[in-house]
Parts: sequence; C-alpha cells; structure tokens
Amino acid sequence: MKEIAYGSAVLPRLLCGTSPFMGAGQFGPSGAAWYHQFFNHPERMAELISHFCDVGFPGAHIIAYPSIIEAARLVKEKQPFKVTASLLPDDWLENLDGVAALEPEVVFVHGSMTDEFLNHQIDELQECLQAIRDLGAFPGMATHDSYQTLRALQAEGHPLEQESFGLLLPINHLGWAIGGPLKAVLDLLEKTDARHPVMGMKVLAAGRLAPDEALDFIFRQVKLPVATVGIVAKEQAEELASICQALLSELGE
Repeated sequence: MKEIAYGSAVLPRLLCGTSPFMGAGQFGPSGAAWYHQFFNHPERMAELISHFCDVGFPGAHIIAYPSIIEAARLVKEKQPFKVTASLLPDDWLENLDGVAALEPEVVFVHGSMTDEFLNHQIDELQECLQAIRDLGAFPGMATHDSYQTLRALQAEGHPLEQESFGLLLPINHLGWAIGGPLKAVLDLLEKTDARHPVMGMKVLAAGRLAPDEALDFIFRQVKLPVATVGIVAKEQAEELASICQALLSELGE
C-alpha cells in the first residue's frame, strides 16, 4: 500500500518536499545555490515534482510561495497528484486562496501560528484551521519544535483537545533540530492522539543521514504514516522511491 489515511485525506507514504527549492537555511551554502537554480523557475521545480510522481509516489508538500504554487499548478495540468501545503505566516487568508486552486488534501498553518497555541493565544489559529476545513482540506499545524508542541498537545485541558488536525514536525534518528531529546520526542509520539496524525519532515537531517537508514527509522521504527523529503535531482527521486518501495514491501504494504 503506497497510500495511507491521514486524517480525512489519503496520501502517498512519501511526498516530494520543496524546502530545497526555497534555499532553506538548514542546507547551508548549498541552499543558496538551489534557491538560484529553482525558486524563480516554476518549470524546473515542476519537472522534479512530476518525476517524483512518475517513480511511484504521486504527491508533494509545497511551501506556499507563489512560484512554488505555480510549479504545482504546472504539474496538475499534466497529471493527477496529491498536494499538501504549508501556509506562509503573513496574510494567511490570501495565501490560502492561492493554494485553493490546487485542491489540496491537507493544509498546515505556519509554525509561528503553532507558537501562538503554545502561548495559549489561539483565536487566529482556530480561525485559520476552520478556514482550511471550509476549503475542504484536512487542517494541520506545522512546528519546528516537536518536543514542545507534542508536550503541549498532551497536557490536560489544552485548548484544542476537542479538535482533529494533523501535525508536520521534524523527526530523524539523529535527533537533529527536533527541539528536545530524541527519546523524549519518541515517547511523546507513541502517545499522540489518533486525531493528530504526524507527517515527518527533516527526516534526512538536511543530508546528514543516508536515505535508507532515515526512511527505515521513520516507517519501521517510528511508524509514521507519511514523510516529506526534498529533492534537487531526478536521481534522488528514483533512489528514494526504490528504497521506500522495498521497505514498504518488507513491512507487508
């Protein structure tokens, strides 16, 4: 089974990530080069996303900058694939309107809005989650601090305890950039409510981990339903697909 339930959505187990296209800071000097290569060239991003779909995992997680939205639109013109998206923190309603044309399966609020939840300032966050539901997508919360967010969600009487939403959070077996001790985060993940399915990001720890060991950790050990992994070359998509298909077959899926 290459697809799995994720809240009210059904997604491929592996999604093409787009953080390398925007030159995210965790990639160091390579990030700047990738930014110039891809960010203002939707057709180049679209070519890689399309190839990721062709090798067996037809889905992408986009960071909702206009050029990346346009890349996903170009792919949608050619072939069906599942879109998940992370909104930008400023003018999120306008940003959500831009994402809506892609008919996304899941939309995550930005980590800065998740921080508002951690600080118990949640009016705008709840408004955003409801707007995502009204769009027909399953809502989610992105975070860059897996430890604090999971702790807050498991605190008794937290202000969102009656709501269903996904989580997009960093997790990898190095414990790199996850916000707390790896064992503590893994313990929290084991107790995560089924109403809050988890999508893993930074699973390769920005290139510090080989894909085979990274995906084995995510799918065999942590048992996450979905992970997103960024690529900058077609060969990387092929390698990831081969590893993931073999691993899922071993797991009986």
